[in-house]
Amino acid sequence: MPFRKNAKGQNQYYYKPHKSAATIIQKDWFKEHEYKQNIFPPEFFENIEKTLTPARLGYWAYAIDGDGWIYWDGVSKKGLEVGIRLTDREPIQELADIYGTSISRKDFLNKKHKSSYGTKMTGKRAPHFLRLICPYMTEKRKKATQVINMFDPNYHPPKISINFRKNPDLLEPHMGMIAGFFDTEGSVGISIRKQKKMTKKFGKRVYAFLNPWVEFTNTDTRPLRKIKKILETWPFKFKSSLHVKRKGYFKKNGEECNPEYVLVISKRQHLLFMKMFAPWILISRKRDYADKFELKKRIYKICNEKK
Repeated sequence: MPFRKNAKGQNQYYYKPHKSAATIIQKDWFKEHEYKQNIFPPEFFENIEKTLTPARLGYWAYAIDGDGWIYWDGVSKKGLEVGIRLTDREPIQELADIYGTSISRKDFLNKKHKSSYGTKMTGKRAPHFLRLICPYMTEKRKKATQVINMFDPNYHPPKISINFRKNPDLLEPHMGMIAGFFDTEGSVGISIRKQKKMTKKFGKRVYAFLNPWVEFTNTDTRPLRKIKKILETWPFKFKSSLHVKRKGYFKKNGEECNPEYVLVISKRQHLLFMKMFAPWILISRKRDYADKFELKKRIYKICNEKK
């Protein structure tokens, strides 16, 4: 988010509108094949339920929790919309192919801003999708439940246990949840850092080293705490830390922005994390870091052997 210091020395949020153009790059399958509105082929929704495995349901629950939206006008069933927008197309493509929805691409005139891809569901598809993922949601669980109750007043989402010793079948959906939040709110990378040190023999020297990171960032601590709890529950043995990344920033109207929190995975477990969750991560540029961390490990091993 763009911030700059105001006259009081406070970091104030400012918004500069950027011109953009939206283009439909994949049409709605049903409109393209001249289906009437909300009329679907026989067994359409049954086939979707067979396609979306528990791991993928967990993935999409936390993906919508991360960068998705649930919009409802609070009046009619037609006013319901569930969607998601990302700068990476792979997750959007998968969801659009499953439900036959359209994909839009938003391009900015300012080339510094990456193009983004989005898909959304309305009509019968939206409540069907919400009902499948609602039990695994955290941040938008209450909103999803309120929307589903419009169609089914007696619906209450079941609580999903994380006691994997008694319920080993729940491992995969929870791993999918972490992968979904990692694709939307996670960050992974390796940068080169330089550090100056004074030595008795050589004087001032500059040391360069690789600085990797794996972390989740969000303004709501609930999904971060849930992920932290999962990663510290048997059979996982991850060490992670949750702390405030940014606070003390103000909006243009003077209101204080919500603090930003970050869940950091221990550096010693970066390779293990990426290798373990790679099968459920849909964004290839993030998934590829499993091999990059493996290469980093080999480089460090070779350097240590030459000492």
